[in-house]
Amino acid sequence: MSTTSSSGFSVALDTLIGFCAAHPVADTDAPRVLTRLNSGPDAIIDWRERGVVAVLLDSVTGTNGAIPVEVVGAIGGAMSATLAADLLTEIDLRMESLNVKGVELAITEPWEPHQNIARQRGYVLAYHDCDMVCRDAAWGPDRPIPASAEWRDAWPEHVEEYIAVLHSGFSDTPGAFIPSADEVRRYLQQSGIRARILIENGRGIGLLRYTEPRAYINAVVRAGSERGRGIGQLIMDEARRQLGDKKPMRLTVVDTNTAAIELYRRCNFVVERRLPVLSRNRPA
Repeated sequence: MSTTSSSGFSVALDTLIGFCAAHPVADTDAPRVLTRLNSGPDAIIDWRERGVVAVLLDSVTGTNGAIPVEVVGAIGGAMSATLAADLLTEIDLRMESLNVKGVELAITEPWEPHQNIARQRGYVLAYHDCDMVCRDAAWGPDRPIPASAEWRDAWPEHVEEYIAVLHSGFSDTPGAFIPSADEVRRYLQQSGIRARILIENGRGIGLLRYTEPRAYINAVVRAGSERGRGIGQLIMDEARRQLGDKKPMRLTVVDTNTAAIELYRRCNFVVERRLPVLSRNRPA
């Protein structure tokens, strides 16, 4: 298994992707996780013979050195207690071999019955991922953008500014993980992915990324130097202009990001689901 292009590795990855397609886990993009968001074989736990495939996403950057771990395929969408315990042991071993500081484990469906096992292994609650929805986009008139600013498509002319805003805006945000620059460039070219950036005097001050036609808002990011200017509200107004008001808009935010949650509530978003995310440092 690998994310390289050699024919043998590609066949192995295709087989893994096929397994995950046959045994999907909700809210997981198995092809992208397997091919783009890890460093290769050491990061992929291929336990198809036991009914599960998991990945340590060690090609993304988080705020505290921890990386996400995702179960991307599971027969029946579930694991036994024994399998869950063994998988946690294997994750510890992979943390050591990959030299990562820690992991974050979202309690998705396969993990739900086994939270206590994870906690007994030293996992603690880090935050909740809050899925929010807006069914009424009539939150008031659009705020005027600064006179020297304008919204532009990020791809292809403003990708570097886009990446700079991602890093400065997410530098201290728990639960925010930034892919490599190459992956960002590739991702922005995908069908259905749209990215807008607010440019002021040649510099990015905020960005919006969303997925059509689902009206899902993937990213609302204000540049780190632009606190207190109301940039977040300008981004939400742009989301409404781009997505319209014909279908509900959805997004996910961590519950520790209270400023963002307050912004979204002012825009008539409400919480639909809270997903616990546990974390664990690499064993000493």
